[in-house]
Amino acid sequence: MEPAADNVATVRHIQEAIGRGDILAPMAHMSRNVRWAVACTDRQAAPFFKEYNGRQGIAAFMQDMDVVEMTAFEVKSVFGQGDLVCVRLHMAFTTPTGRGVDMDETQIWTFSEGKVISVDLFPDTQAVAGAFA
Repeated sequence: MEPAADNVATVRHIQEAIGRGDILAPMAHMSRNVRWAVACTDRQAAPFFKEYNGRQGIAAFMQDMDVVEMTAFEVKSVFGQGDLVCVRLHMAFTTPTGRGVDMDETQIWTFSEGKVISVDLFPDTQAVAGAFA
C-alpha cells in the first residue's frame, strides 16, 4: 500500500475511535511530540481553542472537549496525498450554556515516517464562540 493510502487509513481509524469516545487507541499513531491545534483568533472564546503539544496534549484536548455534549459526529470524507491527509466532518454539540452548535470542520493531518506529527483543526469558530458566550 502507498504511504498516502496508509495515512488515509490511519486517519479513518483514528476518527472512528474518537467517534466512539476511545481516545487511547489513536495514541499509537501519534508522534511523541505531536501538535494538535485549533485555528482561531480568540483563544479565550472556547475552552478547547488552544494549541496542544504531545500525546498528553491530545488527552487534554479531549478532556477540554468534555464540556460539550456531542450530538452528532460524522466523517464526510478523508483524502490524502503523501504526508498530508484532509478530513471533512460534521459535528453538532450543546455547550454548558445550553446553546447548540451544528457545523462542518476541516482538519489537516501531517505525517512523518508513518506517525502523526500535527493536526490542524478548522471549525466554525464564530458559531462555537457564540455558543459559549
